[in-house]
Amino acid sequence: MNPMVLALLIMGVTILCFIFEPLPLVVVSITASLVYAFTGLIDMNAVFASYGTTTNILMIAMMVIGASLFHSGISELIGSKMASVIGKSEKKAILVTMLASCVLSSFCTNIGVMTALAPLVTAMCLAAGIAPSKVLLSLLFGAQLGGFNTLVGVPSNILSSGLLESAGYKGFGMFDITPFGLVLCVVGAIYFALAGSKFLRDTGYIPEFAQTERKPLDKRKAIISCVTLFCVLVLCALRLDALPMHIAAVIGALIIVGTRCMTVQEAFRAIDWNCLFLMGSLSAVSTGLQNSGFGNVVADFALKILGDNPSPLLITTILFVSVAVLTQLISNTATILLFMPIAISVAEAIGVNPASVAMVVCLAGAASYATPFAAPQNMLAAGWTNYKFMDYIKIGTPMVVLTYIAVAILIPVFMPY
Repeated sequence: MNPMVLALLIMGVTILCFIFEPLPLVVVSITASLVYAFTGLIDMNAVFASYGTTTNILMIAMMVIGASLFHSGISELIGSKMASVIGKSEKKAILVTMLASCVLSSFCTNIGVMTALAPLVTAMCLAAGIAPSKVLLSLLFGAQLGGFNTLVGVPSNILSSGLLESAGYKGFGMFDITPFGLVLCVVGAIYFALAGSKFLRDTGYIPEFAQTERKPLDKRKAIISCVTLFCVLVLCALRLDALPMHIAAVIGALIIVGTRCMTVQEAFRAIDWNCLFLMGSLSAVSTGLQNSGFGNVVADFALKILGDNPSPLLITTILFVSVAVLTQLISNTATILLFMPIAISVAEAIGVNPASVAMVVCLAGAASYATPFAAPQNMLAAGWTNYKFMDYIKIGTPMVVLTYIAVAILIPVFMPY
């Protein structure tokens, strides 16, 4: 059987299992990754390779640091203060969460921001009597949209700029993407305040890090936890070559355990193993689909539709839709690597600004909102909220459409063809 057809068939069955849930999601995803290996779409040794990535190490360490806020009692104190500000208003909780995550993720990694804020957001929700699952998903979207605010917001921004430079053009400046990011943050906040919140549901699930008995405030532990978290976030924002983010986070977790803010047993219990297994297995599934050549077919199809003399709106539409659809299924890095050379070649052939099409590909590649396996942070949020595949479709698809509309309007203004 054709590898691409086989890969799509396996992916189709996997998605159906995600929708109807005959088995737990983690069982389905691990099974799918094994099927990809047995059919030769990925190497046998690659099935579990994603479980030990630097992203997973970063997540594990940040889960421990984040959980220490609960164990020190500081998260309950901060959560109560935040709850007194928002009252019982779910929309206020969502907007406050999105604002905080948008600002922090402009300079810090999405995973770092989410794992740092999640304990505080959860404590706020529990104190205010609001379902944590609803607000934690808005944390995900805030972190994703905030990543558009600066060049260093998310790795895909830097990758896009690098590919543009490799093609012989000037790369993006630190704040070239900022107008797009700020508008998308506002659009996202309005969407969740008005319509998006209607799709958010109470699953009744409490994340692993919050499943601990309430403890009185321990000032020593609280100071150590807060200072450690702050230092790790600063180091993540600086992105030092000598001290990678995952190493900084591991050192932070060791400080938490070494100073007895948490015991080793408590640290292990704070790790959401279901989430980590889901991330590792779905990354393998995404790699299998990528290896099948599906991305090349999508790219060739987009190239044929564009033709020899497309209008600027058609360029934006075809590139955005093609990239945005593919990035829901395979990693945004792979999607951008695939489409960026094609987009730049099209720009050169028809005489438009290559930076404009590169920006479209960059923004569309990071618009990975509509499936739980579109990005590591989506899988992390799925583990925290117990949201299902169709939840992501319902909530994320309108945001992808809104992102397209914003990009189509803003490209001619801030980066004209």
